[in-house]
Amino acid sequence: MSHPAPWRLLIHDPDRGDPKFILCTVAAPGDVRPTTPDATVDEVTVRWVATRHGTDYIELTRLPHAAVWRVDEGRNPR
Repeated sequence: MSHPAPWRLLIHDPDRGDPKFILCTVAAPGDVRPTTPDATVDEVTVRWVATRHGTDYIELTRLPHAAVWRVDEGRNPR
């Protein structure tokens, strides 16, 4: 993890029927897992998410056009 926890993220989901900004906090370093730019969700990732979520079954919904920004404090305002 290249940035100390907690991470604050701003996610833009441009869904045509329900566009929204989502502000979330990633509190634990274990909630961050490395990946690659062309990553797909495999069974290992599904099990990891379910474990971190505390359940045996989850369903992941792809947000095909979502954009994500990390929110950093103490820098020049935009």
